[in-house]
Amino acid sequence: MLTISKFFFLPIKSHINVSDNIIDGLKRLGIINLRDLLFYRPTSYQVKTISPNLSLLKNGQLIQAEVTIEEILVPKSRKQPLKILVSNETGSILLIFFNRPPYFLLNKLTIGSKQIIEGKVQIFSSLAQISHPIFIFDKKLTNSIQSIYPLTYGIINKQLYSYIIKAIDLLEKECNSIPKNFQEIKDYIESLLNDLKIMHLYQVHDTKLQTQSLRRLAARELFANQLSLQHLRQQTKLKQGNSFTKSVQLQQSILKILGFELTYDQKKVIEEIEKDQLSPTEMMRLLQGDVGSGKTLVALLTIVNVVYHKFQAALMAPTDLLANQHHQFFVKALSESGIKIGLLTGKISSKERNKLLSELENGDIDILIGTHALFQEKVIFKNLGYIVIDEQHKFGVQQRLDLINKASYPDVLVMTATPIPRSLTLTMFGDMDISKLTSKPKNRLPIITSILPKTKLNNVISVLDKKLTSGEKIYWICPLIDQTDEELVTQEKNTRPLAKLAYAEEFEGDAERRTAAYSNVREDSSTASLSRLPAEVEFCKRSTGLTDVNTRFISIETAYPNITTTIHGKMKNEQKDAIMQQFKNGNIKILIATTVIEVGIDVPDATLIVIENAEQFGLAQLHQIRGRVGRGMLQSHCILLYDPQKLTILAKSRFEVMRNSNDGFYIAEQDLLLRGSGEILGTKQSGEIRFFFADLARDLDLLTKANKLAEESSNNHSELLTLQTKLFAKVEFNELN
Repeated sequence: MLTISKFFFLPIKSHINVSDNIIDGLKRLGIINLRDLLFYRPTSYQVKTISPNLSLLKNGQLIQAEVTIEEILVPKSRKQPLKILVSNETGSILLIFFNRPPYFLLNKLTIGSKQIIEGKVQIFSSLAQISHPIFIFDKKLTNSIQSIYPLTYGIINKQLYSYIIKAIDLLEKECNSIPKNFQEIKDYIESLLNDLKIMHLYQVHDTKLQTQSLRRLAARELFANQLSLQHLRQQTKLKQGNSFTKSVQLQQSILKILGFELTYDQKKVIEEIEKDQLSPTEMMRLLQGDVGSGKTLVALLTIVNVVYHKFQAALMAPTDLLANQHHQFFVKALSESGIKIGLLTGKISSKERNKLLSELENGDIDILIGTHALFQEKVIFKNLGYIVIDEQHKFGVQQRLDLINKASYPDVLVMTATPIPRSLTLTMFGDMDISKLTSKPKNRLPIITSILPKTKLNNVISVLDKKLTSGEKIYWICPLIDQTDEELVTQEKNTRPLAKLAYAEEFEGDAERRTAAYSNVREDSSTASLSRLPAEVEFCKRSTGLTDVNTRFISIETAYPNITTTIHGKMKNEQKDAIMQQFKNGNIKILIATTVIEVGIDVPDATLIVIENAEQFGLAQLHQIRGRVGRGMLQSHCILLYDPQKLTILAKSRFEVMRNSNDGFYIAEQDLLLRGSGEILGTKQSGEIRFFFADLARDLDLLTKANKLAEESSNNHSELLTLQTKLFAKVEFNELN
């Protein structure tokens, strides 16, 4: 194609003179090539006072002025600042450089020379000065409105802006060189260039125009996203797959053994999957199921269709505990079928592993359930026909590809318990068919959610007492592991939301790097009444004011020894699995935890979950945590315990949504509206869709139009459309293809 398509992806250093340190800094910002530089979006704009009266300056005023160098006072020692006195016809101002004065500037500055300076004014003893001002030697960089960009150490705003301006100039030159016989492409690039100029406030200083240009850029990006997904969808439908008919007898046997009755949604989703299985083309389907909606049963009933036709199936779970839970469920359900089920986790011995792998390769194992161990090269299937990936967001792109590549044309079912708003579904999984489970099994009562300030902790304790007296189990969630959980403290000090980090603990395993927590549970104390608990339970006295697992454990365990313990991400997997098993078996009644408690863990008699410092968690995360209860026939409760001093308007909005709804899909839509699309999944995995310009909460109307236009253009493979899809692609749009 034209050189213009290659231009955008040229390394920055090939056209702009920058040092290796600057290149490293740009990489930290995600800027690798000229396209990334051009598309690097300002987060805000700052108005500058151009050519102000220097005798009437105000403290904190951002100015830009042309001045004359009057005097340069070079310090005699490094401890003294470099001072430069400048003036114009309206007055004078002192420029000061502390610590490491930029002596290289002195080669460019001479007494009497005119210079353009920029900086924030400080008034000391009625004297105006600017600390570490910027000297502007290129008049292209003199704007009345300054674009403000996200930065990293080693990169300053003016410097980054100068690189962007150079990239714009290069693009303009490249655009002018496009041959006339490619007029359509030239027109597109010119229009794109114009919007980039407006966005970066290059030559045009109008924020209204900026809003319009950003919207056009978002529309282009969403169209390219949707077009890419349409093309991937077409490719999937062209792939030759296997055809599997329904095994009615096996399915009826499973339902009889389990004593389950399918919900309407389960029946509908199974029909959708079975239609795909019957088709000779490859299946690629996403199953979204709210917590407790019965995704595992759907997976099992469609897996037996494949096994009935002498093909193998694989079910991949994110943890040993979940893999074991799935294995136990499958063994029970298939106890009368003669189907052989294998379990492959990191825990099994070498002897057991070798035997299992041999049976798998020979075709003696029909269904293999496991964790990341399934990806390994030595795991060879004889005839793999169906892959089910549970909690898809917990696996990296390459891990999923490694498993899928173990078969020629496998049908793939990707399951998630994280409800995804329609807009995100379109942009992340638009190449896949979508199924949803929204209804819960019969006789399950909605979880009652209460909101209480921490000053009413005794009210919570009375509920705790009643639950324990009834023989029910309790989760108590805290945002910190212990008082040395410095990663979270740093987040708090930097005013970044703790919810994001806590979410990472649940979905990305960040907790594994956290400080070790108190884990010794006393075994010599007798059961006591919770009324022995002090009337005022101590909260953390640290700067964050957040309650940690260990502090809460000490207070609860005092009243209920032997039945209370902790679980958190710093523990080894074996230790966490053992604790969860004790909790399921009833040896432990109260589990004090971080958000490491696994999605999908099924403890039907756990009926109360207390989320302490709930104001620190995101809406989707609160819903996921709440989903650990309400999995049986008993009435379950969730208590959101908050710190009144830390309660924000946004947190109040989250709480109201939680109190009024148990519908994960509705909650996901509200979460998108409250937070925007940037953090909705709370992940930073490779393969996640992130946009340069679009915001799905703001640009939903553009997405709908882009989706329709992409469907109409899906059979068009012109050079212009190919350029558009390539230009806006930040990652491969579906890591499973």
